[in-house]
Amino acid sequence: MAYRTLETLRTTLLARLGMAGMGASGGANLALIDSFLANGQAQLYRMQDWKHLIAYEDKTLGEQQNEIDYPDACARDQRVLRVETKYSGQWLQLREGITTTMWSTMETLSSPVRYERYAQILIYPRANQQYTIRIWYVADLGRFSEAGDACTLEDEMVLLHALANAKAHYRQPDAPTYQGQLNTLLASIRGQSFGSNGVYRRDTMPPQLRKPAVVGRDVP
Repeated sequence: MAYRTLETLRTTLLARLGMAGMGASGGANLALIDSFLANGQAQLYRMQDWKHLIAYEDKTLGEQQNEIDYPDACARDQRVLRVETKYSGQWLQLREGITTTMWSTMETLSSPVRYERYAQILIYPRANQQYTIRIWYVADLGRFSEAGDACTLEDEMVLLHALANAKAHYRQPDAPTYQGQLNTLLASIRGQSFGSNGVYRRDTMPPQLRKPAVVGRDVP
């Protein structure tokens, strides 16, 4: 679905504020209007893991490697939901968190067990062979600074967020009305990002973690 552009939302927002005559010559006020829209989308983006932005990318972890790049689509905000690997033909989830003790055995070659998010994704321990690593993530927001840039999130939600804040900024008396509309819309849209049982878990741990197989003892 294609969402409305910054220019279209700006025009609508100006009209709703009673400033339709400002046009392209709005100067500082126009920049402020754009900031209400951009900041609104940025705040809404952080409210939850929006389902339409969730995707995964498979990457190859080479033998004796323990670092892997983030997918390009989430390289800026690095909102990784979970990391999985294919082991004996089955996908298994890695647990997030590498403890101090684990650094003592980081160089022990084995299958991936844990990961940590740094400048790159660090995998524990170093790989004893090539593995496929599946990274689930929330994609970064698209650019939203030029007139033709489209919203990444549902545009009516972004517009209402900007409108409620703009009306409060300009001390227009109907600001609470639009805040109420925003809250109602948010409840509806956010509900679509949860499962039918009302529970959406960011991270579900595997029932039992595998112990690293030691080369020479468990691996020929």
